[in-house]
Amino acid sequence: MKILIYGIDGGDLEIMKAFNMPFLHQFLEDNINVNLTVDLYNRGWVEILTGKYGKDTRGFYMSPSLDGSHRCTTNFSMKELDDNPEIIPLWKLAEQKGVKYCIMNVPTTTPVPLTNNGIVVGSAGGGLNKISGIPDILVSDENTRKFLEDKNYIVDIRIPNDEVKTTDELFSNLKNMEDIRTDCFIELCKDEAIEFGFLANRGTTIVEYLARSEIESYANMNKNKESMFSNGEKRWIFDHLEQHFISLDNNIKRLFEELRPDHFIITADHNMVPHKYRANANKFLIEKKWMVKKRRSVLLKTFKHLAHRIISGKSIGKITTKLSPSIRDSLNIYDWKKTVAFGSTFVSGIFINDAERFGGPLKKKKDIDSLIDEICKTFNEREDAIKMGISAKPYRSINEGAKFSKNLPDIIFSGSEGVYFDLTCEGVFEKNRHYGSIPKNIAEVTTNPFTGDKGLNPICLMTKDTEKLVKSDDNKDLTLIYNLVDRIL
Repeated sequence: MKILIYGIDGGDLEIMKAFNMPFLHQFLEDNINVNLTVDLYNRGWVEILTGKYGKDTRGFYMSPSLDGSHRCTTNFSMKELDDNPEIIPLWKLAEQKGVKYCIMNVPTTTPVPLTNNGIVVGSAGGGLNKISGIPDILVSDENTRKFLEDKNYIVDIRIPNDEVKTTDELFSNLKNMEDIRTDCFIELCKDEAIEFGFLANRGTTIVEYLARSEIESYANMNKNKESMFSNGEKRWIFDHLEQHFISLDNNIKRLFEELRPDHFIITADHNMVPHKYRANANKFLIEKKWMVKKRRSVLLKTFKHLAHRIISGKSIGKITTKLSPSIRDSLNIYDWKKTVAFGSTFVSGIFINDAERFGGPLKKKKDIDSLIDEICKTFNEREDAIKMGISAKPYRSINEGAKFSKNLPDIIFSGSEGVYFDLTCEGVFEKNRHYGSIPKNIAEVTTNPFTGDKGLNPICLMTKDTEKLVKSDDNKDLTLIYNLVDRIL
């Protein structure tokens, strides 16, 4: 095999150093980790797959729908880029170079592309949040799909989850999922004489989102041995964490030793930091009157308007999904004719309610620029923001002219890693009440970023021969992975 990439969703080298992972620790000693940083508005996997940034691909975790409303969406698939000649995803790159490839479980690859000289197995997402079952859109050919079915391949396991009842069961199922996936990938690569392999692990990010607080306690264990114990007994979660990371290490070892790649890269879309705070940009904007709520009489009129459209026996939720974006937006509590800026869940930033994108009141560039400066200045003077090391700065303007600049927030919050932006948060900032001991009952886990959230520094561990191909003028971000594959193939 010419090159093998093992992508660990949320892969964090510092976390892995804290656990018994003998193969990875020796591999690190013998090779090198390239320090990368990521822009957390962009989907890291898309940068790896395309060598391009979100401003060129629309590969964002969350961005405005731009459909006449103020709603944002997480919807994205590499399928959107099929007709863009400027984008050559890794599978097309391999096809062009006549290299046989297998790309498995990399996020955003579903529905999978048509292939001639390789295999693509997509990841869950786009509504495929299931423990088992392999739909046609997930696999590039029927023979591979049947092979995976015969091997009891598990598409994905996520939280919150109605089918998994306990944390014990979750850890067991995640191990089973990743072991089977690794088995399948190795067998396919051997049988098909694969020259370029790319396998992604999603089990580790589930563990880290759930138990990042417990990982932090485990990492501090050597400083205070008693932190490992509660009432004289070893904390129950530590056994699960130890078993997870030794299993991860064993799978990395198997991939390397059985496939024997000339070049080996272990990387990630982001790392995982403790999630200790939540935030709500709208609360800040309301305080400063940049967001304006509707009067009760207007709200009452709006709901009456909706009531006339309700069909007997249908829920309001089902009804509203069938309404036009403009009508759905009118059901919001905000007066968009007076509101000049707004935030969104999952976005560490602020959008200006301009006329061009959102039909808002601001039209002139000088007025928009002035407002951006005023919002940043006002936020950066907040004592709580200063204490937390978070600052607001212009963002969209530095990417002006990019193909998808309209999808960018006008302002981003720098230094906000570990702060999850959520419009249900009752204050501008509040502590994450989940941070601490995790429950044994998974039903109590009602959000994905339970005690962990995305960080800026993904693992990027590679063999020395691979590192020699890194150029001094390469951007030290995830586009580097794409460029290295290009040079190797």
